[in-house]
Amino acid sequence: MGSHNSVTELNELFVEAMNTGDLDLAVSCWDENTVFQTAPGTEPVRGLPALREALQRFIDTKPHLTIEELHRVEAGDVALVALRWHLTGTGPDGEPIEMGAVDSNVFCRQADGTWRIRIDNPFHSQHIGF
Repeated sequence: MGSHNSVTELNELFVEAMNTGDLDLAVSCWDENTVFQTAPGTEPVRGLPALREALQRFIDTKPHLTIEELHRVEAGDVALVALRWHLTGTGPDGEPIEMGAVDSNVFCRQADGTWRIRIDNPFHSQHIGF
């Protein structure tokens, strides 16, 4: 099992989970009160069961995900992070998918000292590719 000990390690773990298609590992990066904005202008999904379903759709594309951290502000047990992300994969119709944007994430340190994602808005910036 990878590490949730810092925001950087958590982000690396999530990328690894997505790229290897490990849904359980990917879901472990979020806390139980998570809110995930799955697409621009839609209602975000709330809670782990809904998150799991949303992540499965990404994993089904056999994605190759890369991220680059742009900015971070930490305030005690909360961190706000901006990431540039890029994902390529294959759609249900067999057509190639390519998407990317700048993501705003809120990370919270748990009682056991590990970090989890509380809020993820992958489409904070103008989205491209679809």
